[in-house]
Amino acid sequence: MSRGFRHLIAAGALFACASAGAADGLRSVWDGAYNAAQVKRGNAAYVQLCETCHGPKLEGSEAPPLAGESFLANWTGYTTADLLEKMRGTMPQTDPGSLSIQQYVDLLAFILSANKFPAGNAELPIIAERLKQIRFEAAR
Repeated sequence: MSRGFRHLIAAGALFACASAGAADGLRSVWDGAYNAAQVKRGNAAYVQLCETCHGPKLEGSEAPPLAGESFLANWTGYTTADLLEKMRGTMPQTDPGSLSIQQYVDLLAFILSANKFPAGNAELPIIAERLKQIRFEAAR
């Protein structure tokens, strides 16, 4: 087999791997999963409801961090639906599940933004099945 042909096969394999996410309907948090308006609403909710325990920079104080290396390491490989489920089941600590689904999703968008994932044009969906299609990945 010629060197050129082997390079062509290798390039094709790389393209196939890179395209697999789109082909299976999955997206990544790197694909602009939320928009700026959602981050603004999420930030306001965070200051009011979460900052006391999670800190002003999401660094964690009384509660675990929501940004940074340890947070990213804990959630890589999961979906945004998984993180939303965790949020709804445990937060706010005094009354888990008490926020509207929109508030939780806006908070999730704010957390994604704080972790330097890029914004897009559309809002992060409130439909669990669509959130299951967005993978949480620490690196591109």
